[in-house]
Amino acid sequence: MYDKHKKWLESFLTNCEKLNRSSHTIKNYRSDLERYIHFHEYFYGAHINRANAKTIERYKDFLTGNAPQVRKGWRKLLWYRRVKNAPNPLNLGVNSQKRHLSSIKNFYDYLIQSHEDSSNLFAKNPVKSKIHTIKVKDADIEHTRLLNHREWDALDKNLYKVKDRLISHLLYFGGLRLEELCRLKYSDFSQRTKSLSFIRKGGERHFLKLREFEEIFDLVETHKRNSSIEAEHLFVNSQGIAVSNRAMYAHIKRMFLRAGLSSGLTPHSFRKACATNLYIESKDILLVRNYLNHKDAKVTQTYIEY
Repeated sequence: MYDKHKKWLESFLTNCEKLNRSSHTIKNYRSDLERYIHFHEYFYGAHINRANAKTIERYKDFLTGNAPQVRKGWRKLLWYRRVKNAPNPLNLGVNSQKRHLSSIKNFYDYLIQSHEDSSNLFAKNPVKSKIHTIKVKDADIEHTRLLNHREWDALDKNLYKVKDRLISHLLYFGGLRLEELCRLKYSDFSQRTKSLSFIRKGGERHFLKLREFEEIFDLVETHKRNSSIEAEHLFVNSQGIAVSNRAMYAHIKRMFLRAGLSSGLTPHSFRKACATNLYIESKDILLVRNYLNHKDAKVTQTYIEY
């Protein structure tokens, strides 16, 4: 990778860490952007600030498995000597293509903002929302299955450890995302206001009037007393470091398995159940939207299922 590209990429990823992006998200950003930069260096022989809408259109084709023709010219040949290995077309599914283009768009947005006071290298984002939209068919979507009341009762009756009950209650009544659950700290809970103040996806702090707060807070206190490791995060590994998304995901899948509920349920099934239950009680879509911290009520509607 060319030095400037490496510098810009590392700067972007460092900024993501400052914004409290999850390690999983940052890992995906790195993977997606390294592939895009490799593509651009090999096929264009130029810095990525020279990219335009046609460049992104060719990259879209590349993501579906089509390799562009190598362009000729002495400038390109100099780059080919540096970039010896041709990138292989990826042949990705629709959702993976959307993620790749979203990563590139966010990367260019950052470069535009970080250069606006010092240079004109990045004036426009080559990723255009209208031109480069990838339409997702319903068949391409893996719908999250709802954790219904019967399944919740079966799970709740099979959870005996305080840690497992705390995890399930935070997900079912709080509607937390997996990465938000992994980053929770003891200091995020306030018994005085019966609320949870924590960092949401995107890095913003959210004050949540948590449902079933008293029961959850008792579980938090018991979990803290039972813990053999003194740490600021609720859920930690043997070194006292906040547990990873992957480890927590595997732990929750084991909880489902022990209750005989392994068919199609994921940690996100709790969030869908939380949205559905809250809407049935309140009939207020905006209340549910704010509780789940969605920006658009249209997204919230996809979580509600009778």
